[in-house]
Amino acid sequence: MYRAFPNAMPRDYRIDFFRGLALISIFVNHIPGNLFSNFTHRNFGLSDAAEIFVLLAGVSAALAYFPRFASGQAVNSVGLVGKRIGTLYIAHLAAMAAGFAIYAAASIYLEAPGLMLPDERHWLVEQPVKALAGIGMLTYQTGNFNILPMYMVMMAMLPLIMLLARVHLGLALGASFAFWVVTNVFRLTVPNYPGDGGWFFNPLAWQFLFTIGFVGGVMLRRGEKLPFSRPLYLFALFYLVAASVLVLGAHWDKFPVLPEWFWLSGFNKTWVGVFRLLHVLSLSYVVIFSPLPAFLKRRLDEGNWIVRLGRHTLPVFWLGTLLSVAGHIVRENVLGLPNDPIFTGYSLVVDTILIGAGLAVLFALTAYLDWIRPAAKRRPAAEAAERGASPSGLVAAE
Repeated sequence: MYRAFPNAMPRDYRIDFFRGLALISIFVNHIPGNLFSNFTHRNFGLSDAAEIFVLLAGVSAALAYFPRFASGQAVNSVGLVGKRIGTLYIAHLAAMAAGFAIYAAASIYLEAPGLMLPDERHWLVEQPVKALAGIGMLTYQTGNFNILPMYMVMMAMLPLIMLLARVHLGLALGASFAFWVVTNVFRLTVPNYPGDGGWFFNPLAWQFLFTIGFVGGVMLRRGEKLPFSRPLYLFALFYLVAASVLVLGAHWDKFPVLPEWFWLSGFNKTWVGVFRLLHVLSLSYVVIFSPLPAFLKRRLDEGNWIVRLGRHTLPVFWLGTLLSVAGHIVRENVLGLPNDPIFTGYSLVVDTILIGAGLAVLFALTAYLDWIRPAAKRRPAAEAAERGASPSGLVAAE
């Protein structure tokens, strides 16, 4: 049954910190071929920044919306969820418009019409009316611009998740797991239009990872601790090492050739395959019970630069997406570097400048957003820091 929440809790800057790291990783990975993409954690395991981002999105959703929902203000809470979805929708449309504008301008200026063809961009050229309809319906799926639609669908599922969690957290988690299994077995997806098939980030599958994060966020808000199990911890360590060996050694051919659904979609990112799911959960479990959380708790504050990135997730992700588009064009079409990361002195200098300049812009954005925050919002944050607590409204910044 439902358990009440404490009135307030200190803001946990570690959530913002890890969201900031995920945003940095997404930005780096979205510029194909750059040398620094070799060092993001996707190269050493079966999951990447997208899984961490969605898991932490679930945690943040629990902190931001569930206390109000569970305390009898369900209508108000659902209204705030709807408002958030509206903000995400506008941000997505603006990102696609700006991103396509960058590609189109570059194709004209560089006399490279091929820029408008890869990653499903050709639909805008070949079927403009259908493409515009698909953009408005969120079904136009194209590289770099397919994460926010998935997030919107998961947020639309949030009221149901909160309703089940209001009865019992296990009910919400069990229902989400069952839906994930059904989705994988029966290949349920959201249709892609005007293209074929379904969404690359299938929200019907990704909702399970989001719900796991949500349950963790509720436990955090209640002050409950995840139980430690030595056998589970050792298994998680073993799995992380085995996954690293598998990826670094490219031993994919060691698995029998069977339908993906037999493995519950295996390594497939679209369906949050069981091997990817186990990897991000194992990584989270090992990190949670390592010395790192205690170290970060002592060191982090709201002025930390990576924390700032995580606190302003949406604008940082939005601008980072456009910067990665521009970086891709500059790197490949202006400077002629290949998509494959090949180390040369020239590529090292170019990639260092591109990644460094992009991160500098993102850090400058967060500094500006903090600077323009109304004084009325800055004062409670400062007072809360002095008391060692924070107002409930400042616990989780979506």
